[in-house]
Amino acid sequence: MDDFKLRTIWESWENGNRRQMVEQIDEYGLYDFWGHFRTYLMDLGCGDRYLIDVFTDMTISYFRIKNG
Repeated sequence: MDDFKLRTIWESWENGNRRQMVEQIDEYGLYDFWGHFRTYLMDLGCGDRYLIDVFTDMTISYFRIKNG
């Protein structure tokens, strides 16, 4: 798990750079990213509601861009 890369991907999402976020997720490794990112947010102490909101938005954004 690479905390620096996970934070960078999260910052892209926060700044509205969804296409950049998708590229970064692909570089990180799509299948590893989701589990690592969930753990990363939980380790930061993010509340359940925030975690669900971020995770859901990032997932939807990722697949809309990849399949759009």
